[in-house]
Amino acid sequence: MPKTSNPRKAAQSRPAKGEAAQSEKTKKKWLRVVLLGVVPAIVIAAAGNMWLRGARYVSTENAYVKTDIAKLAAEVSGKVIEVRARAHTLVAAGDVLVRIDPRPFELALARAEAELDASRQDVQMLRETLAEATVELEEAEDRSAYFRKRYRRQTKLVARGIVSATRNDELENDANTAEDKVIMARQKIRRILASLGGVRGRPVDQHPLVRAKIAALESAKLDLERTSVRAPVSGTVVTVPLVAGEQIAAGQPLFAIVTDTAPWVDANFKETALTHVRVGQEASIELDIYPGLAWKAKVKSISPATGAEFAILPPQNASGNWVKVVQRLPVRLQLEPRAGTPRLRAGMTAQVTIDTLRERSLSDILGNLVAAAKGKKPNP
Repeated sequence: MPKTSNPRKAAQSRPAKGEAAQSEKTKKKWLRVVLLGVVPAIVIAAAGNMWLRGARYVSTENAYVKTDIAKLAAEVSGKVIEVRARAHTLVAAGDVLVRIDPRPFELALARAEAELDASRQDVQMLRETLAEATVELEEAEDRSAYFRKRYRRQTKLVARGIVSATRNDELENDANTAEDKVIMARQKIRRILASLGGVRGRPVDQHPLVRAKIAALESAKLDLERTSVRAPVSGTVVTVPLVAGEQIAAGQPLFAIVTDTAPWVDANFKETALTHVRVGQEASIELDIYPGLAWKAKVKSISPATGAEFAILPPQNASGNWVKVVQRLPVRLQLEPRAGTPRLRAGMTAQVTIDTLRERSLSDILGNLVAAAKGKKPNP
């Protein structure tokens, strides 16, 4: 027997389907409102908040730990006979790290000592010669005065006719000869005084020749002392590419020592990010090697020139194919002491964030909108 539909149930199901359809339309309408109105509003609000707060902090990953590094070099040439330095070991200032063969310098020192003794003897001999020449001058002056006196007396006798003129000529010749000897004695004294530096009674070691030999002796002593290459500062030795038997030259770099001085961080910020950065502002530093740890720091200085100014091949900005590139300025940050932190090593990479304490406001937004409308560059 075929089934028959119930008219009452059919009439009740039709309104239910209509209500479901209406509810679905309402949900879609509200979803459209949320997607087209609420979500964009939230995004805009979040972006605005980020823009307002984003001016306070500037950061960069182009930052590295730095410290003082002393590059050790030989001050004299010679053959290396001993290398005491070892890579990655601590040394104290004054420790002997490399020894150069001292024998050539010992011979040079002995030669300088002998030359100094010889110069002292030469000066002493000049002093004695000067004393002898002074005595000779006094004797010559006495003889000259005696013969001149006799000549004058004899001239009076010749004028009176008591003595012949021939005898007078002989006395005149003797007086002139004695005067010539006085002149020669004085010239000899002047020569000796010139050799002695023009000063009588000067100590031997104050003579220019002796002083030059003393300086040569001190230089020889210094060169001998320099055969022991010592650590100029306390720190850690880096790689030591040197072995005994090598011949090194004066001024040749040997190796480097990372000093024990406090490290710092050099961060290379874009110039557009440094508008509100000032010396003394606080910063936070994170190192890639120690994730999760942060060091407090302060801005110590800002470089007066960009890094491009010191490049090996500086940019040619006057060329016709110039392209504007944002430059970077090194900023030095001084780390604040912190107990229990791992040791920082030169060259480590870091991420630096500086707190400029600058807050944007809604007036800045309006000002930038006005600037954009006028075709001007907005303020950062």
